Amino acid sequence: MTYAHASMDAAAPARADAARWEMIAAALCLAQFSEPFFAAVAQSQGASEPPGYARIFFLPVYAFLGWAIWRARAQALSTAMAVPLLMGLIALAGLSTLWSIDSAATLRRVVWLMLTMAFGLYLAWRYDWAKLVTVIAGAFVVLVAASLLLGAVAPSIGRMSFEHPGAWSGLWTHKNTLGGIMALGVAACAAAAWVEPRRRVLWSVTALGALALVLLSTSKTALVASLLGLCVMGACALMRRGPLQTILVCASALAAIVIGASIVLLAPDLLVAVLGRDLTLTGRTDIWEAAAPAVAAQPWLGYGYYAFWLPENGPAYWVREAVAWQVASAHSSWLELALGLGRIGVAVFALQLAATLWRGAGAVMRPDAGLWAPAFLAAFALYTLSESHALQANNLFWTIYVAVAARLALDARAQKDHA
Repeated sequence: MTYAHASMDAAAPARADAARWEMIAAALCLAQFSEPFFAAVAQSQGASEPPGYARIFFLPVYAFLGWAIWRARAQALSTAMAVPLLMGLIALAGLSTLWSIDSAATLRRVVWLMLTMAFGLYLAWRYDWAKLVTVIAGAFVVLVAASLLLGAVAPSIGRMSFEHPGAWSGLWTHKNTLGGIMALGVAACAAAAWVEPRRRVLWSVTALGALALVLLSTSKTALVASLLGLCVMGACALMRRGPLQTILVCASALAAIVIGASIVLLAPDLLVAVLGRDLTLTGRTDIWEAAAPAVAAQPWLGYGYYAFWLPENGPAYWVREAVAWQVASAHSSWLELALGLGRIGVAVFALQLAATLWRGAGAVMRPDAGLWAPAFLAAFALYTLSESHALQANNLFWTIYVAVAARLALDARAQKDHA
């Protein structure tokens, strides 16, 4: 063995340790994009929103991101070029400062959005699918453990007191936030248990803890998303067994779609009763109806990224008057985009989501991406209907979506190059 080879062999353990610590740091940074400390501070002070100084918790995240980008500048640029529609959404959000009804706020949030999406791109270029799932599951180990501890030991912070008394909110200010985040955790940790057998016990226990928190949150949408993610993962695993199983899964999915569409069209009251809701979807349809005139008034470009709900005497005033409460979001990614970036923003996002879903469906039979990516995309697509997660800064859903979309795009480019 030459001296050079001996030196390389000696350095291998150090590189492995550095990579392991980087994965741990990435998982902790990803957990921060759910803004857990913000909510804990707000709850402890009896506020509905966190104080401005809570943003200091993001400084280590941005420092880590700056180091990662500087170290792999070429990869960062190449990954950004692989997702032109996502870059187009950032550009449109930035341009919207020119017509925003609150330009200063839009500019601040565009900067946060760029940093959020840059972290998602980092996850895509730095990790293959197995390691990406492990990093995401690692973030949920922290979030699940802390939420269970907070809800059990400090119920005045970890559980809701007014709007939904007794429902767990964990590290966040609302039960639906806890439920939605934990719905992602169920699928991510289940997938990690599949791809990393050495830590299967850890990931399985975390998945069960996330499912328990979904139930404790009493969020019906989160429960549906959890079951949807697990069903999609099971269907993908079954399809890999052979053509007969693939036909069975496709036929079952088609039957489920037909039955679901029939119930929605013919007996919507039955569906919402099963979900524990009413026909307004807990007031969401009232918000959508009240916001429709505002969309019609600025149909093409909207009111500026994240600006519609900010001015107290702005157009959102009439929405709040109509619904009789201080609504702060559209509770729909599609409506939120229409209000912020108009039809152009909606169209660009629709094209990007369609391309990502198509790539996710094409990856079903692949052992590396085919188990978890379709499950996450199914849950994310469901949540775009009832929550404003798309193109949101400092948002865990959007960060993971960017990572999945970019990883699928990089895979597609690699396949094209090798064709």
